[in-house]
Amino acid sequence: MIRLAALLALSLSACAAASTPATSVGGVALGCDVKIRFGSYGAGIDRPLSETVADMVKADRDVARSERKPWGREGEYDLCLTAKSKLNAAGMYERYRAMLPPKSLQAPTSIEGPDGKRFETIGPM
Repeated sequence: MIRLAALLALSLSACAAASTPATSVGGVALGCDVKIRFGSYGAGIDRPLSETVADMVKADRDVARSERKPWGREGEYDLCLTAKSKLNAAGMYERYRAMLPPKSLQAPTSIEGPDGKRFETIGPM
């Protein structure tokens, strides 16, 4: 009887796991039209860039929603931006992409957008 209960519990948990919706597609979180990732080389994120991006997001009329998702110990986080219209997502990606430096000795930053677009700063070599 105990074996039967254990088998039933195991099969139910497998079914629950199988029905869990995906949280990302191609690295971009669902609901995110543009994702900006602020990383660290060991001394924290690029705070001036992070603050500039945050100010731009507040003023951006194409952004319907933004969500900051912390993931690191040194201030690292992902910024998930949802466009008011899917037509605006490509333009949003290009605007925020233009803000990222091509090379950064301070901290890595990357951006992901629609149609698999992706860019990341080059780090120290």
